[in-house]
Amino acid sequence: MYFQSGKKEPQGENTELRLQGEIGELKAELKAEQSEKDKLSGQGKALYAENTSLRAENKSLTEKNDELKDLLAKFRAEQKRQESEFQERITKLDAAKNSLEEERIRIRREDENLKAQIIAERDRMWAEHESEVITHLNDLCKLPEYAFSTYSNTELPDGFDGRLKPDFMVEFLEQYIIFDAKSSKSENLQIYISDQVKKTATKIQGNSQIYTAIFFVVPVDAIATLKKRHFYEQGYSFFVISPEAIAPILASFKKIQAYEFAEQMDPQERENITSLIAEFDQHINFTNAAHLLLTQRGIHSLDKVKSLSGEIQDEVRQKKDKMRLKSFKPTDIKNFMMGTHVQQQAISEHVSPKSDIMLEELEIASETLER
Repeated sequence: MYFQSGKKEPQGENTELRLQGEIGELKAELKAEQSEKDKLSGQGKALYAENTSLRAENKSLTEKNDELKDLLAKFRAEQKRQESEFQERITKLDAAKNSLEEERIRIRREDENLKAQIIAERDRMWAEHESEVITHLNDLCKLPEYAFSTYSNTELPDGFDGRLKPDFMVEFLEQYIIFDAKSSKSENLQIYISDQVKKTATKIQGNSQIYTAIFFVVPVDAIATLKKRHFYEQGYSFFVISPEAIAPILASFKKIQAYEFAEQMDPQERENITSLIAEFDQHINFTNAAHLLLTQRGIHSLDKVKSLSGEIQDEVRQKKDKMRLKSFKPTDIKNFMMGTHVQQQAISEHVSPKSDIMLEELEIASETLER
């Protein structure tokens, strides 16, 4: 291409300069764009790295979250199990508490029933005791070997102080021996007897018609509970005896009465009386001690029932409730009270024919009686 000289050349230079300027600007823009690209690339890499890190962290958190969810599920399951177990224990505890309360009520009811039975039996014993003692005294005093004149609180001797009305009196050497059948509902018989001694002594004080020995008659089961059975009050001696001791005592007074009117008592007969009274005293005390020991053994045997199972105890209790209390016929008692010959005959019937008793048993019984 050929240019014409003149004004066209300067136009070409301007164009070149303009193009160079544009190229420079483009290069600058390109460089700027490249720089921006590099910057964005760096930021992209950083974001990628950050995104990768966040993904990893998110994955870790997700795994941890799942782990925590498992732990939470296990915790809730364990909590539910413990709550169920706790509720079960509460139910068992309530059941045990109710069972214990029912057992306590049952035992208390049994104790109350037993106490009521004991009180009823005690009241029955005391009620029968008073009439039986008076009947026993009347029967004994009518026997030929005694033959005492007797008086009751409804049939007093002529000229006797009507303010004093003993249950039973025996005429003895122009005086009267008092036999008083005691009937008590007090739980402490010892206190009751001590109080009766003082009251009776005050009533008979200064009455010359009353013999200085007074006898309080109580059941043999009750006498075993007394620690003190002899009292001395205002010049009078008080003796607490069982019904079984009445006959020997009457026999002793009969012997004394027989010799009281004799001008002179034979020394041998005096010795016989002394020996007889001593023998009666020993026999009465031995009888009381034997009854007491047998009662204690009976209580010990009854206590062993408590070691049985509750079911067996219930069966025993049911059978016992159906049993009737055994009692003695008054006619049988009166027959044996007719005299020692009747008693000896009954004993002979029991030992003849000879019973099958081992020698060892006889030796044990003999040693027991000799102790």
